[in-house]
Amino acid sequence: MDRWKGRVALVTGASVGIGAAVARALVQQGMRVVGCARNVDKIEKLAAECQSAGYSGTLIPYKCDLSNEEEILSMFSAIKTMQQGVDVCINNAGLAHSEPLLSGKTEGWKNMIDVNVLALSICTREAYKSMKERNVDDGHIININSMGGHRMVPSADEHFYCATKYAVTALTEGIRQELREANTHIRATCISPGIVETEFAFRHHNSDPEKAAAVYESMKCLKADDVASAVTFVLSAPPSRADRRRADEAGGTGVVAATRRAGRCRQSSGHGDSLATSAGQWGRWGGSKSYTKAVLDVQACGPRRLEPPGLARTNSRVSS
Repeated sequence: MDRWKGRVALVTGASVGIGAAVARALVQQGMRVVGCARNVDKIEKLAAECQSAGYSGTLIPYKCDLSNEEEILSMFSAIKTMQQGVDVCINNAGLAHSEPLLSGKTEGWKNMIDVNVLALSICTREAYKSMKERNVDDGHIININSMGGHRMVPSADEHFYCATKYAVTALTEGIRQELREANTHIRATCISPGIVETEFAFRHHNSDPEKAAAVYESMKCLKADDVASAVTFVLSAPPSRADRRRADEAGGTGVVAATRRAGRCRQSSGHGDSLATSAGQWGRWGGSKSYTKAVLDVQACGPRRLEPPGLARTNSRVSS
């Protein structure tokens, strides 16, 4: 992470949960982090905590409604004025409404599309423009997705939300292809956690707190810090390498990350060398011991493969 010290990261949805954990982790690593959300009071409190802890970076709160394009554009303009631009864009903000496909309200569907899909796309576009204007060739765009972007949840309340997350999966691959065509070394990563114990379910099921609590009681969940560890891990990878990795647990908890460096990367069928690790080994890497097994598919460009420490090679294969 040394090369990122003093550089600028944007974290959307930084007031609570995964976004707050990611912002804190990056500030701890010495980055200047612009954390945005509609409610900046919590980000201001987090910024004070980071300062009190003596972290070498800084957290800059910014109020922004990501469902409003004008506010997003104003935010990027302010970042350009105050911080010169963005080097890392972490599209974390997301929301869900209980609006089934056969009976849901259009307003809820539109809100999910605006935040989960359009805001991510606008932030990505503006971040790339910022990097290109300043000749930043090692930037990184990280999309915080969901396992719902890879498999449909068997609940009518979640179907439209999952559709927006499938869109994030497709958008990330599209971003990679366009970055490759642009002949840049800017990277794109998609990190897809399973169930993470945050305020998300309580916001989603705000009229039924018992249902929200049951989501987290149904299995041992990931913590927001687990996802933050995944973010710092992919950021710490040297720019000459690229990787795809997938981690799953039969119980439904997992993190999927797929990173591809734009440029001269050998195309793969998606069945690269696979790695497996026990829960204890995964814990040493920085993940959650809630895993009973983690299987990672790693594909690298360059002379050496990127392998998290403590992993044992197996003949298992995972397509992602």
